[in-house]
Amino acid sequence: MDPILTTGIVGAVGSVTGTILGTIVGYKLNNSKADVDVYLDNRVWLYYYESCFSTYVPITIVNEGAKSFTITSFEIELISPTNQKWKLIWEDFAEENSHKGEAWGRGKTAAPILVHGRSGIQHHLRFTNVDNTSDEFSEVKLPTGEYQLKINAFDRNTKCFKSKIGYFNISTEPEEALAKCRTEKQDLRTWNFPVRPNA
Repeated sequence: MDPILTTGIVGAVGSVTGTILGTIVGYKLNNSKADVDVYLDNRVWLYYYESCFSTYVPITIVNEGAKSFTITSFEIELISPTNQKWKLIWEDFAEENSHKGEAWGRGKTAAPILVHGRSGIQHHLRFTNVDNTSDEFSEVKLPTGEYQLKINAFDRNTKCFKSKIGYFNISTEPEEALAKCRTEKQDLRTWNFPVRPNA
């Protein structure tokens, strides 16, 4: 065989092999990073507790990368049909007690969530707004219409790394019931609303 042709074939095979190996190594290096996403899980619960407005939000956290990742905090901005905006702080991991015939309960106090590599986990989180009016009722007064719920997730550097927006509607019946719950502090009923990703 011609030496020049042999050299060319060997060089071509080496080039293809190098490209394939480089692609594999690059994929493994890239996939070793954390790749975290946060999802609102189709429904939220709203209620008033004493002078405090609360919402329970089921959230799924997925890490498709190999490296673990820590979420230090969450925050919600709730925007009403009349463009009122309320900031809700993550208080705790909520406990759903309907199987016991009881209302939602407060769970473990809010704490950083470690998300292992290539894993997923779901939490029910409770968020609250404690701002009150002069008559000691919650500032969060919910009219009928479409609401926007924006959830922000923060990393170890307190940087918002992921935001998701969901939409839900409050009709007349739950609006009237929630208005009663707001002023009658012994009324701890919760109302749930389907959440969709688009307006």
